[in-house]
Amino acid sequence: MADTVYTVPDIYPEFRCKISSCRQTCCYGWEITLSMEEYFRLIGMNCPHALRHRLDGTVYILDHPTKERYAAFAKRYDGECPMHDSDGFCALQRGCGEKALTSVCRFYPRSPRTHHAAECSVAASCEGVCELLFAKKEPLSFIKMPLSFDGVFTPPQDDDRETHFYVPIRKRVVALLQNREKPLESRINDVVSLCEKLSAVFPSGTDENINDVLSDNISVGSSATEVDEKALNVAAKFLSGFDFRHSVYPFVQKAGEDLAFGTETFYENYQKAKVLFEHAFPEWERMFEQVLVNHVFYEGFPFSDNGCTMYDNSKAFCAIYGMWRLAAVGYTLSSPEINSLVDVTAAFFRLAENSRLPDSIAKAMQSKGELATLDFASI
Repeated sequence: MADTVYTVPDIYPEFRCKISSCRQTCCYGWEITLSMEEYFRLIGMNCPHALRHRLDGTVYILDHPTKERYAAFAKRYDGECPMHDSDGFCALQRGCGEKALTSVCRFYPRSPRTHHAAECSVAASCEGVCELLFAKKEPLSFIKMPLSFDGVFTPPQDDDRETHFYVPIRKRVVALLQNREKPLESRINDVVSLCEKLSAVFPSGTDENINDVLSDNISVGSSATEVDEKALNVAAKFLSGFDFRHSVYPFVQKAGEDLAFGTETFYENYQKAKVLFEHAFPEWERMFEQVLVNHVFYEGFPFSDNGCTMYDNSKAFCAIYGMWRLAAVGYTLSSPEINSLVDVTAAFFRLAENSRLPDSIAKAMQSKGELATLDFASI
């Protein structure tokens, strides 16, 4: 397949798999699926006898298979992929080479998208990506790279209004998030304000209406002086709803214990923990900014296929930020180290970037009830 020039985050060329040094491998916990073509290629592939025995007892056809999602690897009892060897390497790649891997495994954490622009993002659910983002001092930028994704279906670019404004709108969102003259909370609220104005003119307004919004000076003033207690309690309730099947569960469980989620002292405990967090990580706003900008690029935010407005999606974006911030502050309270912050962040973004969680929250925001009025950015 000929290379296509993709827009990628500037950390893209630096990424390298950590292999055995990774604390939370992508082999753990995921359902790794195969296309129909990949399934039949694997079961007919020549490989060492021991590997063939492992494969035959591992790969199974899904109950409702499709051409793109036909089969899966059965996880071991401990949640690991049965192809994951104790030294961190993949038995399938070791025995048959990289091209034997499924496209999911071969390209993760890279994710090519071509509906509205040729872009390839990197997922913050990978701890190696989180480490690169946290270490980066300058604002995240985007570069062009020729890339090839053999075996991955990349649909042709749409020719519609959304495609026309896809890049300009997201550039404006990124610019607001990277305005380091403001506190991060104010920047997030500026994004919400922009999305509220865009929702009034997109897609029904004229091109001139939309361009006028994009050129407006967006500012909602200073950040809140106090954490919104109702928003904090709702964020804790959301987090507490995850169970052992979710990667973030042990981190949330620890945060909930240390902050006493749901008790009378929770709010005061969080206020104290927040001060300690910001002392332990004095550059936390820069670090969080990098992850949020990467998240915007990964998700195609504020665009989505969930039927919600950009404003609804922006309110969900705030809730995602608030939940992440609460989990990070709580989990690092007893271990204020960079590895702890990386671990809780990567685990949280497995949900935020690889599930329907943002869409579910955005749909809940559509009711315009109390949830939509909560200031999650204040957390």
